[in-house]
Amino acid sequence: MGTCRILHVEDSPDDAELVQHALRKSAFAFEIERVDTEPAYLAQLDRALPDVIICDYDMPRFSAERALQILQERGLFLPFIVVSHHIDQSAAVIAMQNGASDYLSKRDLNRLPKAIAGALDRAQVRAEREKALAALRASEAMKRGILESLNSRIAVLDRDGFIRAANRSWEEFDGVRIEIGLPSTAVGDNYLETLAALVRHGNDAAGRGIEAIASVVSGERAFASIDYQLSVGGTPRWYLARAVRMEGSEYVVVSHQDISDQMMAHMALADAHRRLQALSKRVLSIQEEERRAMSRDLHDDVGQTLAALKIGLHRMAAAPPERANELLAGCLVAADSSLDRLRTLSQQLRPPQLDQLGLHDALAWLGDTIERASGAHITIDAKGLQERPPAGLEIACYRIAQEAMNNATRHGKAKQIQVAVEADDRLLKLTVRDDGTGFDEDAERRRALQTGSLGIVSMEERAQLAGGRLKIRSVLGAGTSVTAIFPLDQPQEETRAQAGARA
Repeated sequence: MGTCRILHVEDSPDDAELVQHALRKSAFAFEIERVDTEPAYLAQLDRALPDVIICDYDMPRFSAERALQILQERGLFLPFIVVSHHIDQSAAVIAMQNGASDYLSKRDLNRLPKAIAGALDRAQVRAEREKALAALRASEAMKRGILESLNSRIAVLDRDGFIRAANRSWEEFDGVRIEIGLPSTAVGDNYLETLAALVRHGNDAAGRGIEAIASVVSGERAFASIDYQLSVGGTPRWYLARAVRMEGSEYVVVSHQDISDQMMAHMALADAHRRLQALSKRVLSIQEEERRAMSRDLHDDVGQTLAALKIGLHRMAAAPPERANELLAGCLVAADSSLDRLRTLSQQLRPPQLDQLGLHDALAWLGDTIERASGAHITIDAKGLQERPPAGLEIACYRIAQEAMNNATRHGKAKQIQVAVEADDRLLKLTVRDDGTGFDEDAERRRALQTGSLGIVSMEERAQLAGGRLKIRSVLGAGTSVTAIFPLDQPQEETRAQAGARA
């Protein structure tokens, strides 16, 4: 031990000298400061806390009782030894109850060094105990803070399955469980018995849960997990339950994590995969259908016309001069017919107006063509197309409008169709509205997945491929609205435009 700093509260200089004389026989070095009033006592405490306080029990201007009270008010736990000429047993007991470490008579000062050493040892033990308790409280507070900060619902089970602790998320969700008709799982409840009750009511997920958690509680396994589904507020939610034994302990931590977002993303990915498969199959089917139709048109129409032209030319070569003009006129008619048919076929494959004049003229030509074929009245309105959009966006808009108008006339029996194109510095917007019969969008999507029909899927894929998004609103008996929106402030990759053109 180093130098012991002693604060001596004593009004008698002679008694103070006796105390110092007794301390000179101690095995430790010391420094002593004497005070005899409350202000001086307070000043010493403010300047530097002593290692030990020696105090006369009763003085004219101060007392040991008041000195102890000041320590209590300040929350100080310093070794405090009462030294007095006369102190009865009851007064000594009261002093000890108020925080004194020891008491002795001034007639027995030989025991003072040992009393100080003992008081210092007890104070050190107490300080270490308080430090350990403070560290334990801090550790518990940190653990509780960590538990409370987690979004997962966490509870701690003992070896019998009782819930011994739970975080706030667990407690809040317990109210939700009660609202949807499930039993409470609060602190003090037996979690395994709660799951067993659910099993008796036919809850399969609870059956899997009790099997997994019980195996961890019993020590058969160190970890177990299951996933399950609940309907919360009429909305399906998915959860992942885990049970893990705490290392070096008999306790088991059970957590429930909401994985609805991951499950929805997985389902959306699976749905997109099915759509892609259906779309790929349909694209291949349409390619073959278009090839057969083109082959049939070329063979039955253009081919037959060219064959007739060849026959006419042979006949003209062998015919007398007076019939040459008549045969020549027939050959010219056949040639004109072939040229017209080839021009029509090439425009159906890709309208030259789209490359040469732009989106507005290509849509106008498409509207005239569909109007003549169907009898529906089609209007085309374009705003803000002073500068041509990127080629990938033009072909995407054209094909979406073509699909929407064909669907409106073939399936919707529309009489009026309005096509609007609007562009500004940031967005290109295409809208196709009709007054047809409309359709059930969900049913149409299911039918598309089952039959491989393009329809809605085709338009959505074209919009997404060009970096945009598609919205379809349809009401049975009240027509359909198809809206495609594309950003103009992002770079259009050449490969994307080419892919869109090929699509």
